[in-house]
Amino acid sequence: MPEMTTYERALQIYQVLISLAHNRQTLTYSLLGDLVGLPRQSLGAHLDHLFRYCQHNNLPQITVLIVRKTEGNPSSGFSAEMLNLDQERERVFEYPWFRQKPLTVEDLKALA
Repeated sequence: MPEMTTYERALQIYQVLISLAHNRQTLTYSLLGDLVGLPRQSLGAHLDHLFRYCQHNNLPQITVLIVRKTEGNPSSGFSAEMLNLDQERERVFEYPWFRQKPLTVEDLKALA
C-alpha cells in the first residue's frame, strides 16, 4: 500500500471524525490509530492540520472528539483557556458536517 502524505492522513482522519460527530461519539487516540493504521503517538501532526483548518474557518474544533483513554479528554494541546471542552464537543455534534463542501488535501495544504 503506498504511503500517504500527512495531508492525506489528515483527510482520512477527518472522514472518521465527521462520522463520529454525526453519531455523537468520541474515540481514543489508540482506537483512531488502529482504524487508520498508525501508532497513536504519530497522530498529532495529522490532527494538527485539522485543528488549524477548523480554527482558520471558524468551525467547531472537530479534533475534540479524540480523547485520552484514561481521562476521556483531548490531549494536553487543548487548554481550558482555549475552549470549554464540553461546549465545544456539543458544537461539533450539532454542526452539519455532511452538508459542507468536502474537505480536500489542497484545503489543508493552503494553511501550512
